[in-house]
Amino acid sequence: MKSLRAKQWVDDKLGSLLIALLKPMALALGFLLRRDHALEVRGDIVVIKLLGGGSLVLAMPALLALRRAHPARRLSLLCTRGTRAFAETLGVFDDYIVVEDSGVRSLIVSGLRALRHCWRVDTVIDLEVHSRLSTVFGCLTCARNRIGFYLDTAFWRRGVATHLFFYNRASASHVHYEQIARALGGTIAPIAEVRAAYRAANGLPAARSPQNPATRIGLGCFCSDLSVERMLSAEEWARILSQRLGDAKVTVHLFGGKQDRPAADRFITLLAQALPTAEFVNECGAHDLTGSLRLLDTMDRLYSIDSGLLHIARLIGVETVSFWGPTDPQTLLLPLPAGSTDEVHYSRLACSPCVHLTEVPPCRGNNICMHAHLDPGLADEPPIWVIR
Repeated sequence: MKSLRAKQWVDDKLGSLLIALLKPMALALGFLLRRDHALEVRGDIVVIKLLGGGSLVLAMPALLALRRAHPARRLSLLCTRGTRAFAETLGVFDDYIVVEDSGVRSLIVSGLRALRHCWRVDTVIDLEVHSRLSTVFGCLTCARNRIGFYLDTAFWRRGVATHLFFYNRASASHVHYEQIARALGGTIAPIAEVRAAYRAANGLPAARSPQNPATRIGLGCFCSDLSVERMLSAEEWARILSQRLGDAKVTVHLFGGKQDRPAADRFITLLAQALPTAEFVNECGAHDLTGSLRLLDTMDRLYSIDSGLLHIARLIGVETVSFWGPTDPQTLLLPLPAGSTDEVHYSRLACSPCVHLTEVPPCRGNNICMHAHLDPGLADEPPIWVIR
């Protein structure tokens, strides 16, 4: 499955079919076996998070609370390769059960292998709010407790999961993860303590020493294929940085994955014209995630869109300036310790946020909510978007 849309289609269609088949059997077995589903940890724990590495960073307070509350229990993560990279920076999991999502066959084979690994584990925590296949997997493990979320309706997950927690898309996402941790005996640590634990897990010094004035600038202009509408164009970044940096002699490091390297070269060509006194370094694909994290810690400031990189920067204490539109910062940002510097720009139009709220973005890719950061007039009378 090469595209995210294909994966979502398979998840919806195949997941719906399997749930329809499994639910009657799950309800019947639940009635006959009368298992004790007390909401407490009595054995090993498996957490499911397949997409969205940034979401795992947001779940760090909850996962750290689980780790500390149950140090003798094995805490595993069911994930994809991309998500595993983010998970390894948390320092809370004992092992990783990787599901290959490059095709239907690889998904089935690796899924069966993962199911054997997780068979009859005590507790499964499904952090995939929108996935149906993750619910199916949790059910097939025959875990004593299968914990998940429900949105506007719990109908299709009720009976398949043993415990469902309400996920309010208008509230901060980390709060929903934390309610599960608290229900399982965890205590949520202050964010300063979570930051210290995260820095220690990645071999970072206890405190940062940023320069003043800032001379090392990070730029997070890329994101995953989950809602590319979050991105600003190279021309827009050139205008933003020229307005803010002027003729300052700074070094700008562009962060991203290996697949972003050609695009970053094109960005640098335009950025260099707007900031002739600045130097630019293409870091895309030059480091693994841990290496990028350590390099990020040397930055004095990060300019970024909504991305996993932004969440990591905020958690380790880098000063950030972020730009939002298709997603809402009020629901996707962890609180910061007192004294932290964080500048958030959110252009909220009538159609935003749209990610996870609609199957097709109203703008069909013409993300006027992001363009409005440089042209505020767009927010006054946005165009009408119709699907035909």
